[in-house]
Amino acid sequence: MASSLPLQLRLPPPTNPPFLRHRPIQCAADRQALFNRIAPVYDNLNDLLSLGQHRIWKRMAVSWSGAKAGDCVLDICCGSGDLAFLLSERVGYDGKVTGLDFSQEQLSIASSRQNSLSKPCYNNIEVLLQ
Repeated sequence: MASSLPLQLRLPPPTNPPFLRHRPIQCAADRQALFNRIAPVYDNLNDLLSLGQHRIWKRMAVSWSGAKAGDCVLDICCGSGDLAFLLSERVGYDGKVTGLDFSQEQLSIASSRQNSLSKPCYNNIEVLLQ
């Protein structure tokens, strides 16, 4: 027997997420600090916010770049290096990939991934602090 009582949904009182408790980002130094702070969770955050679609978008971007074996390519704002790794596979051993970013923490993750993944073609990647 179905109840005629209306369904009530009780929501917790609104709270500001921790990232909204900080003052608004107003300058390059604030953005740099933000990206340094989120570096450890950056890749997981991309997965969550895009429902994994960012992986497809990155492969499409590399395809559209027109990069080919032996090319020298530049990945600006390379973050943790996802595009740089894909570009490295595209340009091969004779090519070169330069990744620039203004976040030292992001570049540290990219360098760590480069060493741990240890694909021979990844030796053609150089990451630089912008």
